[in-house]
Amino acid sequence: MTELTESLHEDVPLAGEKLKGNLGTFQIALLVIAAAAPLGAVLTAAPIGFQLGNGAGLAGTFLIAGFLMVCFSVGYGELIRAIPGAGAFYKYLSVVFGSRVGAGAAWVALASYLAITIAVAIVSGYYTNLTMQTFGINIGWMSWTIVFMALTSYLGRANIDFAAKVLVPLVLAEFFMLFLLGLSIFLDKGFAAFPVQAVSIEAITSPGLGVGLMVALAAFLGVESAALYAMEAKRPEKSIPGATRLAVALVAVAYFVIIWLIVGGIGADAIKGEAATAQGELIINLFSTRIGTTTAALVSIMLCTSNFACLLSLHNAATRYVQVLAKDKHLPSVLSNIHPQRNSPANASLLVTVLVAACIAVPTSVGYDAFVFLFPVTLALSTLGLIGLQAFISLAVIAHFKKMSDRRYLKILISPLVALTGLSLAVYLIYENYGLLTGSESAWVNGTPLLLIALFFYGVIKGRSNTI
Repeated sequence: MTELTESLHEDVPLAGEKLKGNLGTFQIALLVIAAAAPLGAVLTAAPIGFQLGNGAGLAGTFLIAGFLMVCFSVGYGELIRAIPGAGAFYKYLSVVFGSRVGAGAAWVALASYLAITIAVAIVSGYYTNLTMQTFGINIGWMSWTIVFMALTSYLGRANIDFAAKVLVPLVLAEFFMLFLLGLSIFLDKGFAAFPVQAVSIEAITSPGLGVGLMVALAAFLGVESAALYAMEAKRPEKSIPGATRLAVALVAVAYFVIIWLIVGGIGADAIKGEAATAQGELIINLFSTRIGTTTAALVSIMLCTSNFACLLSLHNAATRYVQVLAKDKHLPSVLSNIHPQRNSPANASLLVTVLVAACIAVPTSVGYDAFVFLFPVTLALSTLGLIGLQAFISLAVIAHFKKMSDRRYLKILISPLVALTGLSLAVYLIYENYGLLTGSESAWVNGTPLLLIALFFYGVIKGRSNTI
């Protein structure tokens, strides 16, 4: 255990083995926000929450989810300060609970990030093809997915500073378009655009709360990934926890306010029915009626870039898990190699690209519709895995600082305890509604959470012998 702790705390690798970057707090925060895909979450996930979830109460549910994630980020930020270096879930759980538990968590995290990268790659191709069809371009969803994955592969192998230059303006543009929609609703309706009904206990606890909470928390997936960029950040001891808290705060406020305004713009009593009728076109239609058809068309195109930004951010996160696992001998060491010119985890990035491509190509080649068959399963699996790990990290915060006899109770006890309770409840609700998320009645499909359990115990069994 002592050797493991020393290895995990070592921040100065040998020359040529270190990832390099010049990321600041704001850049890292936007890289993290890109994984949350604000525009994509509002345009594609929110209608599902309105229709299948608790309707107007989704606004209040996003408030609860945002509060839980803020509590999570407070404790998580303190853990990042206390345990410096790269590795995120893997590193922190290894230090707090031992190498075996850390290795098990790392395999669950890697599987979850690969699953959500697959899901986003599929949805990127589908939505881009649908959007381009309106402009007379129809090359098929698979062609667009190949284009996105080729770009992701190139940028994933480049230095992270270059990737940040691509992602940052895309994320800022997403926020700007959501701001325009919210402003147009507010200027039309004034403070009536914020209906109290949408944040009432009655609306929040109405039928469908479980689905609404799943949608809301899924919109925050990836917010913990800032710690994966520790070796590529300026002053990581400050920029990483700062970026995590900034990302969570910005996303929480933006989601809550825009969802509340959307409820006000459509009407609290009408939102559920409108979502059932318009489904995925609900928010695009709102853009069209509020700001104009030209803006709605632009937003449709920006949804494609939002999905791409999300894909690249998630690819980078999965890549860094592969690189760290390979560095600690859980995967072939060649995957830990750093590109000599780009200072990037190029081999790990290539593996992630190949795995994602294979997982999409194989079922598609034998006749399965990837959007119908694969997308729901990978999204549900990744949601369950990552939220479960967030709950585990909240427990790690409490355990670690109890050992240190730290008395900052608000940051290292109360906040993580609230997050642990709320996220654990969310894991239960996701598991209970797993069939609804996957849209399948197959025992094989709905039994996929067992894969995460199997991977965790595989890591537990193999972790000790493979760790340096």
